[in-house]
Amino acid sequence: MLTDYLERFGWSRYQAVDEPFEKEGIIYTGWRSSDDEDGYRLTIDPMVEKGCLSFRVPEILKAPLEENPEYLDDLTLAIGYINYRILLGKFAYDPRDGEVRFSVDIPIDENTFTYAQFVHVMGVVIKTTEQYAPKLRAIWSRRLTARDFIHQDIGVEIDRVRSAMAQMLRDLLEALEREGGTP
Repeated sequence: MLTDYLERFGWSRYQAVDEPFEKEGIIYTGWRSSDDEDGYRLTIDPMVEKGCLSFRVPEILKAPLEENPEYLDDLTLAIGYINYRILLGKFAYDPRDGEVRFSVDIPIDENTFTYAQFVHVMGVVIKTTEQYAPKLRAIWSRRLTARDFIHQDIGVEIDRVRSAMAQMLRDLLEALEREGGTP
C-alpha cells in the first residue's frame, strides 16, 4: 500500500526492504529541494507492533556531544522552540551519536491509512524539514544563534498577523461602504 502511495505521489525512487524480525519492512526514499543541495533521506516505517506509522528524516545534521558542547545549548533551544511551534511532527536530538532528525508518527491502530492522509503527512515532512533544517544547520555551524533565529521567526509571524489584520480591516471598511455605512 505505501509503495503504491509513493508511486501515486510521483516518487518512483525508493527501496522497500525487509527488516529482521518484522513482517512489514521499511521503505527508504528521499528528495532534493534543488540540484544544488545534498537532499534529504526519508524512511517510512510501519511499526505494527507499536500501532504506528513513522515517517523519519534521519541525520539532518550530526552534532556530537564532544565536538562543540557549548553549541548544544543553542541547538537544543532551537529544537525546543521549533517543536513548540509546529503541530505535527518533532525534531529530536540523540546525544548518543549527535543525530538530529525530524519525524512524524501516525497511529494506525485499526484504521486504514488513506492516500489523503499520506499526502498530508508527506507535505508536513517536506515543508517542515525544508523550513527548519537549514536553520538548525546554521545554528550548529555558528552562522546563526538560536536567539536570533527565534526573534526572526517571531518577527515573520508578527508581520503575517499584522498583514492579515490589515486585510480584514480593509475588507470590513469596504463592506461598510457598500452597505452605505460610514466608518
